[in-house]
Amino acid sequence: MKLKNLLSGNLGIGPCILGIGTFDGVHLGHRQLISDIIHYARQHKMPSVIFTFDHSPRKFLSPRIFKGYLTTPEEKFSLLLATGIDYVVFRPFDDAFSTVGHTDFVKNILIDQLQAATVLVGFNFCFGAGRAGNAQTLSSELANHGRKCRIIQPVMLDGQVVSSSIIRDAVSAGNFPKANRFLGREACFTGEVVHGDHRGRIMGFPTANLQLEASLKILPPNGVYACFADTPDGSHPAIVNIGIRPTFDRSTHLLEAHLLGFSGDLYHRTIRIRFVRRIREEKRFPDMQSLVEQINLDVAACQQYLSDNSSQAND
Repeated sequence: MKLKNLLSGNLGIGPCILGIGTFDGVHLGHRQLISDIIHYARQHKMPSVIFTFDHSPRKFLSPRIFKGYLTTPEEKFSLLLATGIDYVVFRPFDDAFSTVGHTDFVKNILIDQLQAATVLVGFNFCFGAGRAGNAQTLSSELANHGRKCRIIQPVMLDGQVVSSSIIRDAVSAGNFPKANRFLGREACFTGEVVHGDHRGRIMGFPTANLQLEASLKILPPNGVYACFADTPDGSHPAIVNIGIRPTFDRSTHLLEAHLLGFSGDLYHRTIRIRFVRRIREEKRFPDMQSLVEQINLDVAACQQYLSDNSSQAND
């Protein structure tokens, strides 16, 4: 199995080329680091390995300022394994781990447990209790044990360093053209389709509804979005509303996706919504007819945005 828990005992991997990070989003910067890990591992005929955590250290250490994930742990592991890396090793981030000093981390985990011959990290890497160690510290301590460290320089895009924090800010603002460029793919939300109040069906726009109340992911502002919906029956263009449906005096935070040209039953099935562009903010309408007229305009805008997006992807 390519996904391994560090606490499960003998990993059975042997000496390796190791990359370390949180990897939230698995964005273009992460992918450059992973590409370098794989390339370097092949050069030295060793397994390529990523060491990460099941949950964000920030969520554990500073829950009040934790904004949310770009990718859930399950999404992150899936994306990492799809890169071609040989192994992903994770460890639960807990009280015991949070107190491990940077020196013990290098000796006990990187060398003794993970058997790293060379470690690759990003330029802004920090580690150990209180984030006391950085990339230069890691390089020095690995050298003391006869091991190597390679520090990967930032990936720049549009004059900015590609980072999870910039992408989180873009998603929070509903700026998906920027978020998706920095991710190298569409930002997405995955969930099980639940029953709603069926008002969309009454208006002629049946929707697949996903609950957002307990989500740990970064969510865009309430509004209407042009998206693609990946279902067990294939991918479909979709117009998506995120919000509380003020026209009908609802308060539940919900994602409602109307799949264009689709007819079928998606209840209790898992779908993935890939965001392309924000169309407008959510607002209250005086009556249902006014809302229907606006939805028809939104559908036309959605089709245009998705057509433009497909054309750009094929250029």
